[in-house]
Amino acid sequence: MIAPTAAWLLAPHLAMAAPQTGRTVDPSVDPGERTYRAIRTHEAMQIDGRATEDTWRAAPKDDRFLERTPEVGGVPPVRTTLQVAYDDQFLYVLIDCESEPGDVIVRTLRRDNPGIFSDDTVYVKLDAFHNHRDAVSLGVNAEGAQIDALGLSDGAQFLTEWDAVWTAEAERRHDGYTVEYKIPFAILGIKSAREQTIGLDISRDHPSRNATYDWRIFVPPRSPMAASQFGHLEGLRDIRAQRAIEYTPYTLMRTNFQPTFTVDPRRRPNLASGGDVRVQVGSSSYVEASLLTDFAQVEADEVQVARDRFPLFFPERRPFFINGLEVFDFGRPREAQLFFSRRVGLVDGQPVPVLGGAKVYGRSGPVSYGVLQLQTLGAPQDPSRGLSRADPDNVTVARMRVQTTRTLSVGLMALGQHRFGQEHGDHAAGGVDAQLIGLDGKLQGYGFVAGTLGQSPAQGPVLDDDGALLTGSRPPDTRLGSSAYAQLAYQGLYVRPSLLWLWSDRDFDPRLGFYRRPASARQEASLSFVPRPRIWGLREVSFGPSYSVETDSRYTERLGRSGGSRVSASWRNGAGIDYGASHFIDVVQAPFELYQHEVEARRYSGFRHAVGASSPDRRALQVGVGYEWVELFGGVAHLPSADLTARLGKHFTAAGSYTHVVGHLADEGEDFDFGYANANLDVAITRNLAFDNRGRLDLSPGRERVGVQSRLRWRFAPGSDLFLVYRNDLPLSEAPPDEPVREPFHELTLKLSVYMRAFVGR
Repeated sequence: MIAPTAAWLLAPHLAMAAPQTGRTVDPSVDPGERTYRAIRTHEAMQIDGRATEDTWRAAPKDDRFLERTPEVGGVPPVRTTLQVAYDDQFLYVLIDCESEPGDVIVRTLRRDNPGIFSDDTVYVKLDAFHNHRDAVSLGVNAEGAQIDALGLSDGAQFLTEWDAVWTAEAERRHDGYTVEYKIPFAILGIKSAREQTIGLDISRDHPSRNATYDWRIFVPPRSPMAASQFGHLEGLRDIRAQRAIEYTPYTLMRTNFQPTFTVDPRRRPNLASGGDVRVQVGSSSYVEASLLTDFAQVEADEVQVARDRFPLFFPERRPFFINGLEVFDFGRPREAQLFFSRRVGLVDGQPVPVLGGAKVYGRSGPVSYGVLQLQTLGAPQDPSRGLSRADPDNVTVARMRVQTTRTLSVGLMALGQHRFGQEHGDHAAGGVDAQLIGLDGKLQGYGFVAGTLGQSPAQGPVLDDDGALLTGSRPPDTRLGSSAYAQLAYQGLYVRPSLLWLWSDRDFDPRLGFYRRPASARQEASLSFVPRPRIWGLREVSFGPSYSVETDSRYTERLGRSGGSRVSASWRNGAGIDYGASHFIDVVQAPFELYQHEVEARRYSGFRHAVGASSPDRRALQVGVGYEWVELFGGVAHLPSADLTARLGKHFTAAGSYTHVVGHLADEGEDFDFGYANANLDVAITRNLAFDNRGRLDLSPGRERVGVQSRLRWRFAPGSDLFLVYRNDLPLSEAPPDEPVREPFHELTLKLSVYMRAFVGR
């Protein structure tokens, strides 16, 4: 590792002698508005990546692109032009990208592969409702491989798991490439409009320069999906689209290599069928339903290992829950979410069979709304079929948000759960929230107030094996809890202060949400300074302090404190290095188990140090290394890590990461020494035929296991797929005495889904 690391750090110094390409402008200057007026087409558009239609000869060309990286506000050395047209059903976009001969790089053909972000790629970003908050991104590389993503909360969340059906083709030539899009208004939520203005931006990645160009530039640190930064697409008049009806039935065959056969949907059946349907019921509204929903094709979660007593966060990957997620978003991602869809249909990371669900979501003027209803079937405990025991439950979620002004939106959410089972009670929750996006996106504010109502049924006495009383009977109980959150940040180019407050009381019980630490109050402040020196090939340097205090919900007991600082540097070629140090105090209120050792309930304090370095990005070979040293609950832990991505031509990508955890806790003999790893091997045979493999290794004490998911995907028509998926989960040790016996799990699934779309009426 030493030689490559030295090369990364020397590269920026060598780069300082390279000439600066392109005239630059003051990056602190407002980039100015961008407006494009689309033209209506009256001819049949052939999507082939070629500007052969009369429409493209008539549409004005716009080449007002500026450089986002590496030189903020620079004038790109190559030309990019934009043209837009439309008819009643589709939006057409043509992007022409000039390059030096032989300068176009493509390293992946597989749809939705993150490697597309390292290719010569263009992205059409659309804020269809023009609310300056949520957007979609449709990316296409120079070989026509596609990736689509959903951006929420002005780019705070970026979900590549979102999938839509649209068409695009690319045409390569010796001095660049052209990409032609055909985007259904149906996927944008537009059915009819006398006159429509939507948010628009175009970005282009140019990997040979490690550069990105924007039509309306995203000034750092704004997210590339920040809808508040988009320009405006005007001229969409008298759109009279037909009503879109989308139906995707599926059928599957599955085996777990056991001498059993079932069609019982509660037991992961060997033969099953179901489907999804979505109907556009208004100009911007949808009804979506799913019956016997199955997610056999969804990518498996990566291995994560806890370092404390708080829950780990795993992202949502299931398509039914991602569609319309921009409406149901409520709370602080990964830390304080009132509704977290993985609480539905999953137990301990294992699927619970779903009978079906329905959603209504959309927008009417300034009002966005959504209602979700879902019924699970429950499941018996059956490790051989990958099932954790679960009772059936019914979940309802309702959400509304009003865009009161361009900068301010307010909303409310209500949700409830009824679980069928004697030991469970009903649950309800609700809240109101508000988001502020001002000063051209520099000022970001968000806050909410929420509450939960939880019922616990009566419980009889619990006896041990000898008949002795362990716990007495308990009457039914109802508890009402509260939570609140506020955050304000200024995202300037050179200075970035932030304030945060998160509180919840002891009775707050977010059963359908994700709260990392309920029944506490946290106050946090941070300040970052970001100079952009023009020496040694540097792009920017960031440094600054942060401080947080955590108490119980009544502010009577301090539960934790952390103060530290961080410094990072990134170079024009994409290399980076960072270092952080902090001192912390952590009060453990109840004993818990970590790596099969008990951590006592008491006050702990210590230091954390972390350093990391990464090679230049957008290269065929990307490497990152890190090391963390932390005083862990009276002991010490060392965590070296490394990750590697190799793009071996446009057909093969290999990636892997490994983290080792070694150290000890407070008492003698409380040692631990283990590692965990994630790996991927993707083979893109064509743009529509891919074979991807994901490996997982977890050697943490008491959880030793290895797993593989191999997936062959053939997209034989737009939106229609044939999947062959093999997955296993093999324990490498016996389960602890107080846990269920773990059995090796194997499963092979053949799943066919067919996408059908019809346009009816007006």
